[in-house]
Amino acid sequence: MLPMSIFSKLIIYYNFEHIDGCLIKKIGGIEMSKRVAGEGTIYFDKSMQRFVGQFPYKDLETGKTKRKKITGLTKKEVLEKGQNFKLDLDHGCVLPKNEDDDITLGEYMNKWLEDTVRSTVRIKTYERYECAYRCHIKPYLASTKLSAFTRVGLQEYFVKLSKSGKVDGSKLAPRTVNAIRRLLKMVFKYAVGDGLLMKNPVELTKPIRIEPTPINVFKVAEYQKLLEVAKAESCRDYLVVRIAFATGMRIGEIFGLEYSAIDFEKNLISVKQTVVTSRHGKRVQRTAKNSTSLRTILVERKLVEELRKAYHLHNLKKKAVHGWLEKNHDFIIENADGSFCDPAYFSDKIFKKKLLRKAGLSSKFRFHDCRHTHATWLLEQNVDIKTISERLGHKSIHFGSLCSCCAKASTGSRRCFTRYLASCCVMQMGILGNCITLSCFHFNPRKSTLFYNDENP
Repeated sequence: MLPMSIFSKLIIYYNFEHIDGCLIKKIGGIEMSKRVAGEGTIYFDKSMQRFVGQFPYKDLETGKTKRKKITGLTKKEVLEKGQNFKLDLDHGCVLPKNEDDDITLGEYMNKWLEDTVRSTVRIKTYERYECAYRCHIKPYLASTKLSAFTRVGLQEYFVKLSKSGKVDGSKLAPRTVNAIRRLLKMVFKYAVGDGLLMKNPVELTKPIRIEPTPINVFKVAEYQKLLEVAKAESCRDYLVVRIAFATGMRIGEIFGLEYSAIDFEKNLISVKQTVVTSRHGKRVQRTAKNSTSLRTILVERKLVEELRKAYHLHNLKKKAVHGWLEKNHDFIIENADGSFCDPAYFSDKIFKKKLLRKAGLSSKFRFHDCRHTHATWLLEQNVDIKTISERLGHKSIHFGSLCSCCAKASTGSRRCFTRYLASCCVMQMGILGNCITLSCFHFNPRKSTLFYNDENP
């Protein structure tokens, strides 16, 4: 026990008083404010550059508790407006009808997509959100008021999508349904922040169960056959396949590569931009998928020499071809006029329907499996997971795909991988604030196996 002298120093004289409708705590002569029930919440909105207050009140017509949203340049101004609002209610003043009380999900999402999303995310992300709303949310929920949504109703909606969500009445993929759920969860979170709702009804719903999808990895013989076919087709096809397997880069990153991004002396490739395909056509995007996607990759000397020869041919063609479009750019993967190619077209029409067929390989392979194959090869060489994750440009140590790649790797690399995961588990239990999260994984040390659970929201 502590001596009474210490307790006497800790227990400072304090009392509580009501001053101007606020509960004030006095400690050692210093006044400290404390919110009382019904006072409301005040915060600073960076997007509006104003203080926003949300003051609860009871609707006399429905008996439900609602929130009145009040804004001001200072916190004191908002508090004064809120207190006047409460006094008006106490004196029986009729509350003016709030226009936001009848707002529907369609009205709110249209405004949210245009005012909040379009200017803050990449074009592909915006188009994905807009497409999800137009195809799967608008036909079912657009006319429903925000205040009318319940957990039960939304859960029934997600189940309905998973059974007959497509236009032809067939079932929608569970991953697509869960992506729609995440989008709605985000929208309702903004609605709560805007004071339109008391709580987010999507948070209590459950995602649709997803069956694990196997990752396809090329065998060495299959890779060699594919490379031979690509080389016979064209220099462009060969370079795309060669770079993909040698670096694990995403297809958009490969098509955005320029010769200026290659350090021919140090054998380095710098990822600085990516090519994306949207409804408005293809475009070069200077920002990558995430901050760690902008990276430098060490490659083998043989690949650098092949790129050096391609660069020499590129310069000769640039001088010879009349009407060369890209005078300020030197794309490695280019069209006949020097412009950059369409990665979506190559992935579907060239790689999947042409190269794989001529190589006699299964159509189950996707171009992205070249990236998985690269990760598997590194695991077989006992390269540590952090290095692989950084090389692939993951924002964090990406266990989801690497775990599946591990299953394809050799026994020695699997043991190295599972030992690393076990050490991460110990680190997380022993160090507060470790950024590695393993809550969605089930690790069995005895069998040296790791199972990934993709049901978490």
